[in-house]
Amino acid sequence: MAATMIAAVTMAACDGETGVAGGAVVRDSAGFRIVEYAGTPQHDAPFALSAEPVYRHGSGSGDYLFGTIRHGALFPDGGAAIFDAANTEIVVLGPDGRSHELLAGSGQGPSEVGFVGRMFALGMDSLLIDDNWNARFTLFADGAVARTVSLEENRELALGLAARGIDASGRLLMSSASYRRGFPDDWLPGYLVRLDLDTLVPDTVGSYDWVPFVPPDDEADNPFAHLGRVGAAAGRFVHGRSDTPELIWRESDGTVSQIVRWQPEWVYPTDEHWKAFEADLRVRLPPVNPHLQTEEAIEELIRQALASYRVDPDQPLPLFGDLFGDDEGRVWLPEYAVASQRNGYPSYAVISSSGEWLGTVDAPPGLRVLDVAGGRVLGVVKDEMDVESVVVYDLISP
Repeated sequence: MAATMIAAVTMAACDGETGVAGGAVVRDSAGFRIVEYAGTPQHDAPFALSAEPVYRHGSGSGDYLFGTIRHGALFPDGGAAIFDAANTEIVVLGPDGRSHELLAGSGQGPSEVGFVGRMFALGMDSLLIDDNWNARFTLFADGAVARTVSLEENRELALGLAARGIDASGRLLMSSASYRRGFPDDWLPGYLVRLDLDTLVPDTVGSYDWVPFVPPDDEADNPFAHLGRVGAAAGRFVHGRSDTPELIWRESDGTVSQIVRWQPEWVYPTDEHWKAFEADLRVRLPPVNPHLQTEEAIEELIRQALASYRVDPDQPLPLFGDLFGDDEGRVWLPEYAVASQRNGYPSYAVISSSGEWLGTVDAPPGLRVLDVAGGRVLGVVKDEMDVESVVVYDLISP
């Protein structure tokens, strides 16, 4: 049953009331709004993924052979740009997914890439690359390098921040990307930064709770740890803590413009969650440790890895995973899942730019979503041999 939405605003003065679809009433004051839900809405979104992909690339004859797909971006015509971290290449797929071209190979040259932290499709034929390892931003247009912005003199800026989006004036919205353990705070603050690519002067506009405190003498990590998550939608920051049922929208200057809250049913870790975590380690660890040639050595590695984690049965599982925004300003809030980096999330709650909980979109098993734009969903799936392919679905009315 869909939860009843209630409006709650506690402010000194209210300038007026506006309605939101679903019977909600939201009171605004100086552009600031708070929307609260009684429970967690359980209804389906007014759109869903098509029953079959529009196209699939990676498993057919003549397709590009992907190693490890890390990021992707959709172009308005339905084509896609894909960063393959294993091959360190950027591949561009045609609108029907049948053709592919290599946009950038591995290296330090002007048209090459190191490790791509994020990329953004800008119109029909332009792609902005955040290249962490080469400490630069590269703009490709019509298949060639159109502009390069070097951060070589400030590599700390290149490695310490991750691009999340772009605001209305073309400045990058970024957040903290690296830290050291041993901090004394209950939560290590992360920072929200606006970066002008012309001046390269970082403008810190806000902070958020990013990483929880871990005692220095505690050698075991929680395999289901909470984190502060940051995304961007319609030129605004969106962030929240995975142990707190609240999302905060901030304008690119850091001003809080909206808060959405709900009341979840908490889920606590079980043996099934631990088994899923262990199974994921058994798949991920051997390929990154090729020097281990025997089953005994691999098993010892996995045993040591598992011993470095300890489940806290009294701490609930995270509420959500890595959130992101689409081209219509909606926020996609993924349902938490163990091994999501490999297997994706089972479903996404979609929230409009005005705070309306539009509903839930179910994802096909094993789909890892990379981007949503132009009425389409770009994602990654694996076959029975763990070979990755790119898939594109239509968003349709169910």
